Amino acid sequence: MLSTLRDARVNLLAFLGFPSGRRAQIDFVPEDAAAFRGRAKARSGSCRTQEGVPVSGSDRPGAVAS
Repeated sequence: MLSTLRDARVNLLAFLGFPSGRRAQIDFVPEDAAAFRGRAKARSGSCRTQEGVPVSGSDRPGAVAS
């Protein structure tokens, strides 16, 4: 999946993968959601989306709570 996105020049801000039972789940945070959805659907036939709020800043204990 990552090489497909790279070849389509879809820029990722972040991604996370982890096992889920006998399968795996991969969460992507694309720079351009529409471009990502088009490539993901063409590759796998399905894509679920969720809303989120990006948070960035200094890495220190309690940074998100500030």
